Amino acid sequence: MRRSVGEIQVINRVFFSDLKTGKCSSVVEGRLLRYWEARNVKRGGELMWVDMLLVDVNATMMQATISAHRLPQYQERLTAGAMYSIADFDVARYAQNFRLSDSSLMIRFNESTSFDEIDDPVSALPEEAFRSHDQSELLGLANTNTQLPDIIGEILSVKSTVTDPPEEKNRVMVTIKMDM
Repeated sequence: MRRSVGEIQVINRVFFSDLKTGKCSSVVEGRLLRYWEARNVKRGGELMWVDMLLVDVNATMMQATISAHRLPQYQERLTAGAMYSIADFDVARYAQNFRLSDSSLMIRFNESTSFDEIDDPVSALPEEAFRSHDQSELLGLANTNTQLPDIIGEILSVKSTVTDPPEEKNRVMVTIKMDM
C-alpha cells in the first residue's frame, strides 16, 4: 500500500507467510520461478487461467493465478526468473487438486492488481526453491491427489565447502539419488 507522507511514499511490504485470506492492499515481492497455462481439455483446450509459482526473500513459495479474462493485462510481462512487485490482490484458500507449494493460500489477481517487474528488490530473492519431505510425509501423501511431487530422491551425502574465501558464500554440496 502506498501512502503519501509529504513527498515521501511509504510502502507496506509483507512476506508470503504474512498473508491472510481476503483482499490485500500490501505489496509482496517475489521471483517468478515458473508459469504455465491451465486448459480445459473437455472444451477443446480452452484457456482457463495461468498458474505461477513464486518465491519470496524468505524462500517461501506461493502459487498465484491469473484468470483467462485478466491474462491479456499481464501476459506480456510474464518472464520466468524475473522479480516482481505485486499489490492489491486477493488471497484465497488453496482449492485445486494438486498443490504447487506447501502454503494453504494462493494469490489471485483481481481487476486492480498491480504486477510490476523490479530490477532492485528490497532484499535478494532466491533464484530457485525446493520442497522437501521425509519418507513418512511422502507415504502420507500417496493417493490423496493433494500434491504432485516432481522428483523423488534420497540424500546420500552432505559435504560443507567451508574452504571458500570469506567474501564468497559458504556452500553445501549434496549428493542425491533420484527416481523420477
